[in-house]
Amino acid sequence: MEYITVGEVLKAQGIAGEIKVKPLTASVERFKKLRVLYIDGKPFKIMGLRLDREHAFLKLQGVDNRNAAELLRGKFLQIDRVNAIELDEGEYFVVDLIGCSVTDESGAVLGIITDIFQNGGAVDIINAKGSDGKEFRFPFLNRLVASVDVAEKKFTVKKELLDEVCVYDD
Repeated sequence: MEYITVGEVLKAQGIAGEIKVKPLTASVERFKKLRVLYIDGKPFKIMGLRLDREHAFLKLQGVDNRNAAELLRGKFLQIDRVNAIELDEGEYFVVDLIGCSVTDESGAVLGIITDIFQNGGAVDIINAKGSDGKEFRFPFLNRLVASVDVAEKKFTVKKELLDEVCVYDD
C-alpha cells in the first residue's frame, strides 16, 4: 500500500489519549474527511476530531490514555493513496516530487529532489542533491518551474531564474 503523509503528532493533549497534530496538508479542514489514519503502517480509526486554525486534535481508537498518546509523539500520520484528495492543476503531493530529477529546459540534469520543506504558509523550499553530491535549495515558484511530469519523475526549471534564487552548499 502506498501512503501519503498528512500530519505529524506534536504531543499528547489531556489525559484521555487525544493527540495534537501539525497538519502537513494544504488545509487543516482536510481532516474532517478522514476516517482512518496509519501510523507506522498500523491503521487507527478516528474516534474524535477538533480543529483550530493551525492544528487538529484527534482521538484514535486504541489510544486511551496520555501515556499511549505520548508514545505517538513525533510519528507521522498517513493515509493510503486511494483516500487522497483530487489535486488541482499545478498541485502535487510531496511524496510524488521526491526523487524527481531536476532538469533545465535543455534537458541537462541538475540534481535529484531529496526533500521539500513546507514553511506554514510561506513558499515551499525544494532541496535537491547535485551529481557532485552537493545540496542546493530553491523556492517552489510558478515562474521558476517550466514543467512537472510526476509520471516521468521530471521537474524542469528555468535555469536563468534558478541561478537568481538558488542557494548552493559549499
